[in-house]
Amino acid sequence: MKRYSYLILMLVAAVAFSACNKWEDPEFEVPTYNGEPANMTIADIINVYTAAGHLDSICHAGETFIVRATVVSSDEGGNFYKNMVIQDETGAIQLQINQSGLCHTYPVGQTVYLNCSGLVVGNYHGVYQVGWIYNGDVGRIDGHYLDRYLSRDGLPQPVQPLDIMSAYDINEGNVCRLVRLHNVEFADDVVGKPWSEDAATTSRIIKSVNGEAVTNLVVRTSNYAKFRKALVPGGTGDLIGILSVYNSTYQLMLRTIDDVQSFGSIQDVYSVTTANGSGWDYTGWTTNQDYMLHNGVDAATDDWLVSPVLPTATVDGSTLFVEEAFFNTDATAQSKFTLYYTTNYTGDPSTTEWIPLVYSDYRDGAGFYRAQVAVLNNLSGSVRIGCRYETHTADAGQWAVKGLHFQKLVAH
Repeated sequence: MKRYSYLILMLVAAVAFSACNKWEDPEFEVPTYNGEPANMTIADIINVYTAAGHLDSICHAGETFIVRATVVSSDEGGNFYKNMVIQDETGAIQLQINQSGLCHTYPVGQTVYLNCSGLVVGNYHGVYQVGWIYNGDVGRIDGHYLDRYLSRDGLPQPVQPLDIMSAYDINEGNVCRLVRLHNVEFADDVVGKPWSEDAATTSRIIKSVNGEAVTNLVVRTSNYAKFRKALVPGGTGDLIGILSVYNSTYQLMLRTIDDVQSFGSIQDVYSVTTANGSGWDYTGWTTNQDYMLHNGVDAATDDWLVSPVLPTATVDGSTLFVEEAFFNTDATAQSKFTLYYTTNYTGDPSTTEWIPLVYSDYRDGAGFYRAQVAVLNNLSGSVRIGCRYETHTADAGQWAVKGLHFQKLVAH
């Protein structure tokens, strides 16, 4: 009997505890701004700097200077770091904030009220910045005090980017605005390369916008961006992002990879590695677990590394990239280390008819990288690639080949 009474008592307690803890479920609250109404614009902030001609306080102590604006940048993709871009109908500025993960509190489309009391405005190579003063320049606002200056109001709303249809619209008046570049085409030598190299923030040159040639416009991507390894697309498409500038060069800052729209994507359609030399025909080359290596020589040499047969239908029309590294080479490397292809390999490189593939991307001491070689069109037969190490002198340096990659534009 005592056992049953104990069980009943525990059941009643559990029900009571559950009922009492329903209030702990968090309730969503729409942020509401209850401060003083906006009485200034972003253009007014910029005019403070323009009038002074240098960094200056936005307003005097005791003055009211409040701007209503919309968040248009995002650090979600890792391409914006400790800053936020806001815009209104009159312009756009960059807020310097010593805090990361801003996208979680201030997502794109969030209406904000900026209280400029205690803040300064400056200009960094063409970009108007707002923050605390630090060593005579614009510094970051401490994230712990951000609520003193920035207040949210309502839920985020969709933001329509400004349409950029020609080079004429790429100007200082649109710097920091959210824009959409229409029918963008990249320079040939950047197509198929990652948005950013591993070592540093990287610029990729835009060749034209809506069919009009441009000469001072790039996409600027941080080497910490989450999408840095994605490849720059070929063809034409639209790009959305924040228009920035550095001196006379305009820079588009993508927020996430979703800002790349309407392009196909450059993809590897086939790859073959040289690991352990498996399937490759070679003389004078040494095998490694991940690559094939030809060491420097002390006499005239003509050695070949010949690939296995490639799937002709797959690689036809593709762009060939060789993943390679050079060490202790000189300016004559282009004549000593060459690539060819053939469709009728005899088993002996010296009796095979080879077609040269001309390229010039030789980077001594840079480690392994992908060098763009050539587009392979109208292939037939049994296709192979040959890497030729040929020198008529001693000690031409080392050449390591890790693999071949064949890329095509694949429509979405």
